[in-house]
Amino acid sequence: MAERRDVGVFLGIAFALPWLLWVVEQATGLRINFFAAMLSVAVATYVATRWVWRPPSIARATALVPVRPIRRTLGYCLLAFALFVAMSAAAVALNAATGIYPADFAASALRQAYAPDTMGQTGFPWGVAGQALFANLAQFALILPLAFCEEWGWRGYLLNRLGDRLGTWPALIVIGLICGVWHLPFYVGPWFSMSADARASIVPFTIFCVFFSVVLGMLRLAAGSIWPAVVGHAVNNTVVVGFVQVVVADQDAVPSIDGWRTGLSGWQGWAVMLTAAAALVAFRPRSRQPL
Repeated sequence: MAERRDVGVFLGIAFALPWLLWVVEQATGLRINFFAAMLSVAVATYVATRWVWRPPSIARATALVPVRPIRRTLGYCLLAFALFVAMSAAAVALNAATGIYPADFAASALRQAYAPDTMGQTGFPWGVAGQALFANLAQFALILPLAFCEEWGWRGYLLNRLGDRLGTWPALIVIGLICGVWHLPFYVGPWFSMSADARASIVPFTIFCVFFSVVLGMLRLAAGSIWPAVVGHAVNNTVVVGFVQVVVADQDAVPSIDGWRTGLSGWQGWAVMLTAAAALVAFRPRSRQPL
């Protein structure tokens, strides 16, 4: 009975706390949910493992270990960083090549975001790009603890618990769907209203979460611990979104951004992530956990 109860406790806390924070945001105007909601997943993990499930080793049961050999774990962390940058770059290139979202090598979107006083200038702004990259790398370092909070829950605790019952692939897909729905408080406004943009993007974002979950899950299983997934999650939320997807983007095309077609959340991005997941499976060390 306890085996079923701990997952329910985890999901109850992980979903309830962001909605409570949403109420606080609506009442006070303080935008805290982006950071605090990620913490709520760690709170849910701790409560479910410490007081309900009670495994002999929480660290091992939630994939905090093994980290040795350190060189292997660091290698997978570097792979995660490079893989998400490469996947995003591939999606941007496909969008540009197929005319879905044109490239602008004068970097008008980058200029608008990071140096609006340079708008209208020609040539690629290497200095602005360097500043933007540095800013996003700094954000990446700052967000790592919050990415850990989520990954400890989704790919650490929940993947083990659901994987035992459903199998790895179904568990990864279910976790992706859960994560998509978990983000709903970020899309809902006052009195449970939802803007047209939010309504248009919530479904493709949820599909993206499924592919995102599969790629992060493959990294976590290949390494044997959650740390590469933490790096992948953090780089996606910073360097990918704040730099790779805007570095050669056309500012004039921003209004045409479509969650079904552009970036990693679009169908071309799904194809890129599916290819990456297949490659991770194909080259996965045989000594890691079975699929």
